Amino acid sequence: MLSNTIVNPDSTATPAPAAAFQASPLLLIADDEPTTRLLLRKAMQKENFRVIEARNGKECLEMCQQQHPDIVLMDAVMPEMDGFDCCSALKALPENDAPPVLMITGLDDPASDDRIFEVGAADYISKPIHWALLRQRVYRLQDILKRRQAEARIKASLQEKEALLKEVHHRVKNNLQIISSLINLQSDTIKDPKVLEIFKESQNRVRLMALIHEQLYQSKNLGKIALKDYIQSLSDNLLRSYGVNQGEITLNLEIDDINLETDAAVSCGLMINELISNTLKYAFPPTSGNANTKENLISIQAKRTHSNLFSIHYKDNGIGIPKSLDIQTLSTLGLQLVSSLTEQLGGTLHIISNEFTLFELIDLQAS
Repeated sequence: MLSNTIVNPDSTATPAPAAAFQASPLLLIADDEPTTRLLLRKAMQKENFRVIEARNGKECLEMCQQQHPDIVLMDAVMPEMDGFDCCSALKALPENDAPPVLMITGLDDPASDDRIFEVGAADYISKPIHWALLRQRVYRLQDILKRRQAEARIKASLQEKEALLKEVHHRVKNNLQIISSLINLQSDTIKDPKVLEIFKESQNRVRLMALIHEQLYQSKNLGKIALKDYIQSLSDNLLRSYGVNQGEITLNLEIDDINLETDAAVSCGLMINELISNTLKYAFPPTSGNANTKENLISIQAKRTHSNLFSIHYKDNGIGIPKSLDIQTLSTLGLQLVSSLTEQLGGTLHIISNEFTLFELIDLQAS
């Protein structure tokens, strides 16, 4: 075991480096020997530290909880609570209340060295104290402290920005809903069915934009939208918009766990909006004479095909579309949007019309 002799630090003291804190950090010395505390206090005050002292581990723990020192110099062997138990207790404190610890020890066995780090000390120095080495170890702890403080500032800044972004999404959603309501009020004065249909389509497109911002506002990840929840909400809104009663159309959704970037979600929402709107307007016309016994179905499947790619299969069992339909010469705005947005997302569009109408949007990019 090494000697506990303490060498006077005055003869080896050097000025603090330029990297020292502008505001004096608070350093806690925990040692049961008054002379050791005195010499450590003088040495650390020369390095521009404010110093407080504890006589044992119990006092050290209480002072850490009350005064929140930036760094702790702690003797390994102390009465009531030794340095090992105190360090373990400090490690259990909340992150902002657990200062980095430099253990000062006269123990020189390998088991003690291992235990120092097991209990959570950042570093240690052996007795007799080498004062130049002590200063360098303390400067290293200052670097750890500065890194923690920088991380805490970044975390606080991110939380503030997230709160601001949530508020922005909330306000944008509210404004879009106001626009949707104004369009709805204006449509009450329109008598021409074709113009009224155009207003309804515009209103639905505004609603889907509002829905995106609502999903972002509620999401834990402000940059991602869960495709499953988004399509479910969008589909429900469209069925209500077109006055579809429960039981008239069965909606089947099979959506993988896919998260979309905002731009991809907007494009995907527009495509789903146009496909459902097209089905509700044209695929299931009223029947005359005998009651229609066929169950009207809309099926939407979204499957991940690669780490960043997914495909959508949209199908209905309505009256179908003309077999002569050419994707390149589509005349309706809705299907033009589906075609161009599929291309914008890097995918390909296939349209099949037999006993059902199937739109295959293959290998779309999620981000």
